[in-house]
Amino acid sequence: MGCEFKSNVKLDYIQDFEMMFERMKVDRPREAAVYYVTLIIDCPKEFSEFLKTAEEFANITRRPLETGRASLLRHGLVAKVLFSNESDEDFGRESYLPAHPRAIWEDVKQDLKKVVAEDTYKIIENRLNEYSRYYTTNFEKYGIKLKRNGNVTLQYSGKWILYNVLNNLIEKNNDLKMQIGGERFFEEPFIKYFKKFLELDTKIQLIIDNTTNMDAIKKLKETYGNNLEIRYFSEDVSGTMRNFVYGKEIAVNGIKILPDKSDEPSYIGTAYVNLTDIQILDERFNNLWGIAKPLNIKQDANITERQEK
Repeated sequence: MGCEFKSNVKLDYIQDFEMMFERMKVDRPREAAVYYVTLIIDCPKEFSEFLKTAEEFANITRRPLETGRASLLRHGLVAKVLFSNESDEDFGRESYLPAHPRAIWEDVKQDLKKVVAEDTYKIIENRLNEYSRYYTTNFEKYGIKLKRNGNVTLQYSGKWILYNVLNNLIEKNNDLKMQIGGERFFEEPFIKYFKKFLELDTKIQLIIDNTTNMDAIKKLKETYGNNLEIRYFSEDVSGTMRNFVYGKEIAVNGIKILPDKSDEPSYIGTAYVNLTDIQILDERFNNLWGIAKPLNIKQDANITERQEK
């Protein structure tokens, strides 16, 4: 006879994230907040358990809760688990990995501070430790439910991977190696997260597939100096592969599968925590770094300027 599911969710938790999601312009913020909070606090394996909490706290039925979940996926606040290998972890049928609550807070706190009372702001900030404890218990310190064995393949958006990187850099202060597409990375909202990485005094090696954003690149180099090294391939050489190696802690190897829009999932990728796998991906990145072209800011900026004329 199975044990009856008992939720640890509180209405205050839902209200906290509803306010945050409203500022982030998430569709259906209340439904999204109910799903997200239930995921990080209880980590249910069945949708029926999410639904029970939603009905109890917010009188939300199945269809609106499904809409809230879809909104979280579009906005990069959860990633969908497709399958896992060599792992003892049972992800269950309701298999989603949330962005870390602290990364969400870092994203929205300045905007939220403008619209809520100071005591409300401090209460939410103080509850972050509570949210973080639940998150780490349910999703481990890397956010993918795995410790040091196995890997998990995900469908995710560009924002989800940046939230994951941000949290891991905050926790570990690791260096970061990234191979990404350059066409939209230096535009909002993505550049905002990238600046946060650099503000943590993180050393970043970045491989991009074009040099169409020289003004933005130049400003980053002027601001962050030796913390940022950039090399590039032409787009026809680099293809659609996207790689992230966070020190020796975690690595993600992915491919772009859908149009690169900020409001929809656009990657399939596998996250690794096994040290041998991470070392292999690190060596592959280093090999690519060795043959990529160094970015000469002054020279490439002059070339871009002549092309525009």
